[in-house]
Amino acid sequence: MSGPDRDELEGRVLLALAGWQIPIIQLNGMIADRLGVTWTDLQALYVLANHGPATPGELAKRVNLTTGSASRMIDRLDAAGFVRRVPDPADRRRVLVEPVPEGLDRVAAFYDPLVERHRADLADLGPAELATLLRFMERAESSTEARIRDL
Repeated sequence: MSGPDRDELEGRVLLALAGWQIPIIQLNGMIADRLGVTWTDLQALYVLANHGPATPGELAKRVNLTTGSASRMIDRLDAAGFVRRVPDPADRRRVLVEPVPEGLDRVAAFYDPLVERHRADLADLGPAELATLLRFMERAESSTEARIRDL
């Protein structure tokens, strides 16, 4: 008897990916609650931590907020010690929002145990399998961002 065909495997991968999104969303909501921030605030922290400082307008666009809502979000995150406003070194008239390392450490404390579990989940994969997984994840992120732009 042969193993599953490509269509079946592809379907199972897509189903597993969709299924994984639910606990990720639940976890992020729980972490946001424990940190005393909103889900969108947590997304903004992710953007800043992984893409570097941003103008308030850029940050608003990345987390799908109006500039007014983003300004209130930045005020909340600043007051809670997660971000700070700094002058843009390229244009001193502009302001950048950057994450505060201690604030990111507070966030990381909630995610570090999961990162360790994921490392264990990946431990038995070889370099070629990891490269394939990485290629898919990067493409999936890009495809999802493209779909967001389409909407």
